[in-house]
Amino acid sequence: MKIVNAFILMASAMASAVVFNACASKSKPSEAALQSAEETAVKIVILSGKSPNTRRLLNYLADEYGKHIISGQMDTSWTTNEDSDMIARVYADTGKYPAIKGFDFIQLPYDRGVEQTDEAVEWWKGENNGETLVSGKHGIVTFCWHWRAGRKDFYTQNTDFRIPYKDGKLDVSSEAFAIIKEDLDKAAERLSELKEDDIPVLWRPLHEASGGWFWWGATGPAPYIALWNYMYDYFTNECGLDNLIWVWNGQNAAWYPGDDVIDIAGYDVYPQSAKDYGAQKALFTATESASHAKKIVAMTENGEIPDPDLLVRDGVSWSWFMTWNDGLGAPEGVTDKDNFWTGEYHNTNDHKRKVYNHDYVITLDELPDLTTYRDN
Repeated sequence: MKIVNAFILMASAMASAVVFNACASKSKPSEAALQSAEETAVKIVILSGKSPNTRRLLNYLADEYGKHIISGQMDTSWTTNEDSDMIARVYADTGKYPAIKGFDFIQLPYDRGVEQTDEAVEWWKGENNGETLVSGKHGIVTFCWHWRAGRKDFYTQNTDFRIPYKDGKLDVSSEAFAIIKEDLDKAAERLSELKEDDIPVLWRPLHEASGGWFWWGATGPAPYIALWNYMYDYFTNECGLDNLIWVWNGQNAAWYPGDDVIDIAGYDVYPQSAKDYGAQKALFTATESASHAKKIVAMTENGEIPDPDLLVRDGVSWSWFMTWNDGLGAPEGVTDKDNFWTGEYHNTNDHKRKVYNHDYVITLDELPDLTTYRDN
């Protein structure tokens, strides 16, 4: 779904595959109501080649799948926490902190990606803006990438940059590929800083490709899949980034790169109507069916947060939600279409409080210790 804010953002071998059934660590709203979700809650996670803490996070996600939804909030990647603290805004409105914080490499060409990785390290330590939020907890980190290849815009209509593709494969001898490789190296350098501390990352590159509004989706599925597979191989086998959990949300099954290079499938959900808190079952089912294996499915971005009661009622087991950020310079509490958290355009204050205090929703204080959770 095409979303616009102040930055005009839009927002491995099977040998070690392990199957888990969900075992709740938090009381369930209703055993009967959750029956349909539990029937689909057995998911395969691939632990082979992953770092210890990454295996622990994958196990945790599998265990909670179909039992709870994990709360998430997107950071404002164009500035620092001091200027716009999304986590503080969530707490002010709900009395709770999200379990997942979202980051973005959008500023990577301008050497500002380090700010996002610094904040990600802080978040993993259970801190935000220099403050310990919940003692002994590790916040979950996710990264997307609004990729300004060659310092150009990421929107198809604003750039002539395209995936270099020739004779059915990436054209690795092209000038465009040289730009891609340079940018991948910059991203790998930042992600390596997280790897050094064994910080797992829900890594969500090349998102919303099938919409065509980003350059990586402008030329169809085949070039996109070729680029995905190259990035996966390069980051995994050459850069040794074993702390990445690969999250795909190409938004269309024809763009699915394959079960062996995907850990989790996701969909970015922006309802056509404000305050539509439905479970989005059709989008969930379509995303789940893109995979030939049993992949965990997540709501990788959202405007409106789905009502937990409707998720339970409809048996829709999104692994997590990730509410998008507020617009550039938006004062706290201002109701505006570009403010996805603050104000009440997308989510009323009553709805936010209900979600974050619901038994079906996991918040930061309810996470286990992700450095001691089982890793096999």
